[in-house]
Amino acid sequence: MLALGSNLDPRGRWLDHARETLHELGAVELASTPRWNTLPVGGPPQPDFLNQMLLVQGRWDGWGWLRVAQLAEIRAGRVRSVDKGPRRLDVDVILVAGVAISSPELSIPHRALLDRPFLLAGAAALVPHWTPPGWHATIGELASARLRRAWARPVPVREVADRPGMELL
Repeated sequence: MLALGSNLDPRGRWLDHARETLHELGAVELASTPRWNTLPVGGPPQPDFLNQMLLVQGRWDGWGWLRVAQLAEIRAGRVRSVDKGPRRLDVDVILVAGVAISSPELSIPHRALLDRPFLLAGAAALVPHWTPPGWHATIGELASARLRRAWARPVPVREVADRPGMELL
């Protein structure tokens, strides 16, 4: 599962660009959440983000997904000049089936999964019955226990129609 974000115009176009790049690299999009605005966390003053979560399938392990995510950012012209600063595109690896990694470069599940409502709500919409390795509750159970008010409403999921010529990896 990947999270996309952009807070530099045209934000929606940068998310579209990420999805196109992921497709070109061989990722198969299975489902997605709607897009929503979120406030930036940390960093200098900057515009709000447009975010979306994708359930994807591909031939990569956790480290491979990190390389794919970084390549999508590079192709969008992302420049990492200011820590947590404004960016055209941010692609984060949130969950990978059967994978648990904890290193300075990569954490799966993503370190912010339980702290950022849009990540937890999006993950719960896409894989509510999944229990990440080492966890004692499903994503849906965690979301139900942690999210309140507006975030407690279900997030609609858009299934991706079969694309001609695409085979699942």
